Amino acid sequence: MWCTFSVQAALEPPPLFEIKPLVCMVKTQGQTCQMTIRVNWHHAVQENLCLYQANARLHCWESSNKGTAKLAVKLAQNMEFSLRDTQQNTLAKKTVKVNAVVSTKYRRKLKTDWSLF
Repeated sequence: MWCTFSVQAALEPPPLFEIKPLVCMVKTQGQTCQMTIRVNWHHAVQENLCLYQANARLHCWESSNKGTAKLAVKLAQNMEFSLRDTQQNTLAKKTVKVNAVVSTKYRRKLKTDWSLF
């Protein structure tokens, strides 16, 4: 019976997992990004699933095959969000990227190279 269960679990498709937006814009690299994300997921079977930001649990759904949530998050760098079951198995994951408008690598010169004085 145990083998049958594990074969069924292996044949089960992963949940449909969506996070929007997937990019957060900050003015300069290194700034913390504050944003509201929308999470949607749908699974073939009912399960107890939780949404994690890295290893921090953000939201859980009990005995459900779909879920939605709006959550305020803070990001200092690219961050992985994952949907996990009660045994901490990752069923799906997405990465939200932090992009800077002005890169610290390329600074605009404030002074010209030449001068009359």
